[in-house]
Amino acid sequence: MKRRDFLRTAGISAAAFGLSQSLLGRLALAAGEQDHYFLVCYFEGGWDHLLGLDPRDPSVFNAASLRDTGIEPAYERLPPQFSRSTIDAGPFTLGPCIGELAELANDFSVVRGINMATLTHEVGRRYFITGKAPSGLQARGSSIATVCCAQLGADRPVPHLGHRIENYNIDQPAFAGAMSVAAVDHMQYILQEDLGLPTDVPANVKGALGSYWRERPDCEPANGAGATRLAEIYRENRTRARQVVTSQLHRRFQFNSPDLAPVRAHYGLDAAGLESAYGRAALASQALKTGLSRVVSFAGATELDTHDQTWANDHSTRLEAGFSALARLIRDLQMSEAPGGGSLWSKTTLIAFSEFGRTPRINDRQGRDHHLGNCALLAGAGIRGGQVIGRSNDRAMGPELVDLATGRPDEAGKSLQPEHIMTTYLQAAGLDASSLRSEPVLSLLA
Repeated sequence: MKRRDFLRTAGISAAAFGLSQSLLGRLALAAGEQDHYFLVCYFEGGWDHLLGLDPRDPSVFNAASLRDTGIEPAYERLPPQFSRSTIDAGPFTLGPCIGELAELANDFSVVRGINMATLTHEVGRRYFITGKAPSGLQARGSSIATVCCAQLGADRPVPHLGHRIENYNIDQPAFAGAMSVAAVDHMQYILQEDLGLPTDVPANVKGALGSYWRERPDCEPANGAGATRLAEIYRENRTRARQVVTSQLHRRFQFNSPDLAPVRAHYGLDAAGLESAYGRAALASQALKTGLSRVVSFAGATELDTHDQTWANDHSTRLEAGFSALARLIRDLQMSEAPGGGSLWSKTTLIAFSEFGRTPRINDRQGRDHHLGNCALLAGAGIRGGQVIGRSNDRAMGPELVDLATGRPDEAGKSLQPEHIMTTYLQAAGLDASSLRSEPVLSLLA
């Protein structure tokens, strides 16, 4: 791949941004070896399936049938911008808060009726993140995103970028663990050679950090510690770090700059809206498009744990923002060329999930509580889109057994669990999923 092709792909001008030749060459070479990308999107707090991925027709499930079904869509309680009924997305029906994602239904598949076997946030979250049931509250495996990164290799400046999602590295190489950023706009500071610290950082702290950064410890090969493998790893990492901070990649994460006006327009960003579902989606996209990372794990919607009357307004609007931001991310990658040709989306596998669902019945506080059933969304490379896998029943939305080969409800089938979904996610990209000791949902695989 020619250098100018990579620059065009990443949306970078060599003259404007001065990317180092060595960094570009390494990324381009790696792109031809393993041209695949991964997105892990977490909806924090427990999402409401009735509003999104597993709706019910309110003309059938209403006050008259509530006693028999235990299912209360309650769409009439939502803010006026939302439909009072389900959304016909073409291949399947979705809830009124699905937002812009309804337009892309042929590009993703929905898994319904996942049995989480827990009502605890920490357990459900870590179960899905790792694909392994925790021991108590303790995660028992590495994050699936970490597993993906370990198998891809350390060819990117930041092999695995994480934002507002837990990540675990229990048994994988050190490089595969996520480099976490606390806020969307922090990426620009991390990638700058001069630290680019925000103005509100005290001067003495800036000075101390600057002095530390300018140090050049002598760790050249020699007898003693300098000749060890640990010292060699240090030298390799130092060289990589220098290449990154001199590459000018930080300019591709200055979301308020004139150069990123098209990004702001696409995601609807403004100075006050970077730390939002749309800002986090933009961060994930830029990380892939600029060649910074191959694996990005991030939070889509946040603060969904609404047990009282705030459910009607807050949960619905936050959920819709998360789904719409995900739709804009998919469109962005569909329009972006990947190194080696084709769109980035054609080489990206995505999963979106939450720790569990919410009860199908409104509680006494006019909100919803935690529910054992769950859903997931899978899309992109290696995934067959436009289909529904699994089912929740019409009495309190309990998970039904599923034939893993067909994805259809089957009384002789198995209970869908996170390990089935994460095994499918890995195998869709041709990665080794043996550590999960589970079967994939074959009907999801393209």
